[in-house]
Amino acid sequence: MSSYCALSGMVVEFATLSRQGARDYNEDACGYWTSDNGACFVMADGAGGHGGGDVASETAVKTFLLGFSAHPTIEKKFVDQLLHQADSAIRYGQTLATQLKKMSTTVACLLLNDNASLAQWIHLGDTRIYLIRRRQCQLLTRDHSLLQRLLDNKTLDENAAHASVARNILYAALGTGEEMYYESLTSPFSLQEGDAFLLCSDGFWEAVDQDAMVSALGIAGSAEEWLIRMEQIIVEKKSVTQDNYSAVAVWVGGPNDITVNLGASGVSDLLGAHRAGGEQ
Repeated sequence: MSSYCALSGMVVEFATLSRQGARDYNEDACGYWTSDNGACFVMADGAGGHGGGDVASETAVKTFLLGFSAHPTIEKKFVDQLLHQADSAIRYGQTLATQLKKMSTTVACLLLNDNASLAQWIHLGDTRIYLIRRRQCQLLTRDHSLLQRLLDNKTLDENAAHASVARNILYAALGTGEEMYYESLTSPFSLQEGDAFLLCSDGFWEAVDQDAMVSALGIAGSAEEWLIRMEQIIVEKKSVTQDNYSAVAVWVGGPNDITVNLGASGVSDLLGAHRAGGEQ
């Protein structure tokens, strides 16, 4: 667990977790960069096999962190540029070795301004970002997967979604060399003391539902303990097919000091109008 103090005096606490699961190797990667000028938290889930997917995810994380540290701004134009830079870096890496030729990765990134009063995010693929504000959990991102399209088109219902093979078929990833669909906010949104963010790979969110995220947060004394409590849920399932699972937890102030419920509108109304897509 780590923390930093923003220019406003707000303390931001954060922690990371990345595990191999039942797989032979870990293709997830996560990282962070913090300073008086802002903060950047990144989560990526690679594909392409050992020596491929892990390289892709690490490349994405490093590119975001290096780019933001050189010019810490949360303006949409610059944040979108970071994603394109990561895609270019991965596509260049594909030319360096045969085993890297088909590497690709998802990515989700959360960025805070210098006084931790505003946040911006960008994502591509099925790596997710959740916001829990006053005990209400909101999925900020929408998966770029065939399953999500089927759900949006009402071709498939929620009851059949979990067993569908479409859940692992993505139509957007860095390094695919195709049109790059992604989402970022048209403008940053205001943070509130007590906001808790969770960036996580599909191996994590498939095993830990939103109710469990909120329950674990309610009894956790730190961002690190929050991750540990959620990991315990995954471990107790003892799944022989458990994917790599990774997460980044970010607390703005003290989430457990804020107990008032926003009600049904709260976070949804706050963020719904700011979503914007993009393509290369």
